[in-house]
Amino acid sequence: MNRFFQSLRLPALLGLAAIAAAACSAASPQVTYYSLLATNTAPQIAAARHEKLVLSVGPVVIPDVLKKSQIATGGTDGRYQLSEFHRWVGEVDRELARAVAEQLAARLGTEQVAVFPWDQHLQPTFRVLLDVLSMGGEPGREAKLVVRWSLVDPQGRMAPVIRRSDLSEQPADAGFGAWVNAQQHNISQLSEEIAAAIEASCE
Repeated sequence: MNRFFQSLRLPALLGLAAIAAAACSAASPQVTYYSLLATNTAPQIAAARHEKLVLSVGPVVIPDVLKKSQIATGGTDGRYQLSEFHRWVGEVDRELARAVAEQLAARLGTEQVAVFPWDQHLQPTFRVLLDVLSMGGEPGREAKLVVRWSLVDPQGRMAPVIRRSDLSEQPADAGFGAWVNAQQHNISQLSEEIAAAIEASCE
């Protein structure tokens, strides 16, 4: 008799386990990955005005909290929130460097743009150094990016240009996708300011 009940109990337990596993998997949110490099904020490609101009972008210095794969928001009062289900597709410093490099290439009309670390034989006209002081804000309210950046002539023909950009964009909605898109617009504005400084230095 015990064997009979045991034979009935085992399939029932296996069925309950399968149902529980399915319920857990259905309840677990899917992880979404985002990139700072976006084509929808890229400017129209300029004529080859500075085709001989050679630029290097990086290194990019970022706060430790931004080195994590989870997207960090907040930061206005020194406290960040890390999202478990919204993550960066790559390293933030590299992503930001690539985004700025693509923007500068389009704005200045040159394809000779390299991201740190670059080939040792590269002889850049200017080096663009970026120190990200903060990148945060609240989804649905604000995407904030504060960067101190330097424009350096490796040949020493001009003094370094050192500036700070405080950028803010309101996301279109409360989703993380809109917040990332707002940060992409901040990077576009940052690149515009850097491009203007390069243009002025080339005059």
